[in-house]
Amino acid sequence: MKDYFEDVPMSQRRAVLVTFIVVAGAAALGLWKPTVLGTVAVILGFFVMIMLHELGHFLTAKRAGMQVTEFFVGFGPRVWSFTRGETEYGLKAFPLGGYCKITGMTNLEEVPEADEARTYRAKGFLAKLMVASAGSAMHFVIAAVLMFSVLFFAGDLRNAEGTTTVNVVVDGTEEGNTEGPGPAHAAGLRPGDTILAVDGVAVSTWEEMVGEVQTLGGETVPVVVERDGATRTFSVEIEARELVGGGTAGYLGVGRPDVIVPEISLGTALTRTPGEIVDISSRSFEALGRIFSFDGIANYFDNLAGDAPAEREGERFISPVGFGRISYQAVSAGWVETFALLISINVFVGIFNLVPLLPFDGGHIAIATYERIASTIRRRRVQVDVAKLMPFTAAVVAVLGFIFLSSLFMDLARPVDNPF
Repeated sequence: MKDYFEDVPMSQRRAVLVTFIVVAGAAALGLWKPTVLGTVAVILGFFVMIMLHELGHFLTAKRAGMQVTEFFVGFGPRVWSFTRGETEYGLKAFPLGGYCKITGMTNLEEVPEADEARTYRAKGFLAKLMVASAGSAMHFVIAAVLMFSVLFFAGDLRNAEGTTTVNVVVDGTEEGNTEGPGPAHAAGLRPGDTILAVDGVAVSTWEEMVGEVQTLGGETVPVVVERDGATRTFSVEIEARELVGGGTAGYLGVGRPDVIVPEISLGTALTRTPGEIVDISSRSFEALGRIFSFDGIANYFDNLAGDAPAEREGERFISPVGFGRISYQAVSAGWVETFALLISINVFVGIFNLVPLLPFDGGHIAIATYERIASTIRRRRVQVDVAKLMPFTAAVVAVLGFIFLSSLFMDLARPVDNPF
């Protein structure tokens, strides 16, 4: 990879000042509001993710005997660096990720004859495949580590069960409530009550209780609860509420139950992690397929114009602004939600980066694969002339630029709903 901001005119002193302002500003925001500190940590974690991506390329390139001349955190003018062996390591002014520079990634780069044997393009198919795929592989490794942490420390959230102990009883004072007390509060139920039976039917999970209530809209029924160790019965008039798709369902006016999450052993967490990552990967493939289908592209432009149906408003990319907002929402919701966000992003980036077009790593994989197959068929070495692919690469870059600008506009004009 090349640093396209390296030639920005800036003295080293000014570059140090820019870096200090960015870091000091982030720290000040974090001290001012703890949730902001968590958000900053998530955003920094995103940059660490990028650096680990580049580290994957760096380590595999070194192992394959390729020449790596630079490994930098950030882009733009150098702030600080040192050279060890043939590689320069260091920090640059704009902390927007990082890169490593491998010599001879394409036939367009001029390389001294003495170094040609150690270029990327001179190596064999397996070496190229290993180096080009290492970045995406690193994303899946990160996602797996985070997923294992969630499974082992948070438990089996997929099989969590809500108890019938209610933490909220709508009483008309909740933020955003304009309808007055709900049926449960009007009948005498209070937070902390454990619902034992509805209309004579015993319930032991939140799902059972909700299912029973939804069939009783418009009826007045007995609701048995346990409060302070004693059993009490209330006569509750279940409200009938209209559903969006038609029909009605019963409404009790209680919410946020206590939840029991089964614990997971170390061995179970280890064995379940790959399956969870495969499941998330499958859903990411489906999401990409929907977005880049004809219907998905049309919906994207509807989103851009503000005409997309409510259920499809979320089918779009997010910009750095949107990522910052969602990071704040995830941190506010808790560490599990924060890890879930980072897992999803790592899997998505890992897959998206394998698109078989330049400038993605998948483009280099596609070129190496074509060269291997063509060389085998023709029984001589075949090397792709990347200059002929430049129009396609320019088109891909243009599409990426459009996605960035359009997603930035949508995140500023119509932010996505809080997913947490």
